[in-house]
Amino acid sequence: MSKNEKNYWPHFIVGLVMFTIGMGTWTLVTAINNPVEMDNSYMRNYHQVDADLNKILQSGFKFDKKYEFSLLNSDLQEGENELKIDIKDKNGNVVKDAKIEILVTRPETTKLDKNLKAQFDGEEYRAKVILDKKGRWNIQIRVVIKDLEKFKTYKLHTL
Repeated sequence: MSKNEKNYWPHFIVGLVMFTIGMGTWTLVTAINNPVEMDNSYMRNYHQVDADLNKILQSGFKFDKKYEFSLLNSDLQEGENELKIDIKDKNGNVVKDAKIEILVTRPETTKLDKNLKAQFDGEEYRAKVILDKKGRWNIQIRVVIKDLEKFKTYKLHTL
């Protein structure tokens, strides 16, 4: 090798180290700015669900043998909405003594979560909610009748 020839390997190695440090920094900043959201399946934190999943599922199976419920309106709009829930026993009689909790949430974040309780109006259960954004919403409903509980999730879009 003569004196006039330059060796570029040290520049490449230093550049590679700087690129690696830069990508590591970018990864950390991205992770800090986008934290993992807590899962809210079954309207509980994942520790409770993990510990009680068999009880939750068994209660749901027993509930299905005695009762059925459904969300009557699936047309959501940005702004004020009223959710209507119908609960009947297997004989078709309206159930009047149910406790209903509703979680309205976005699939990608828990920042816009809304916890509601539905009230019986003589025919069905109703709850009012204001949706702040257009797009996808998950409506999670928990119905408790005596010692039985059932969960359903509806995936809906605002119009």
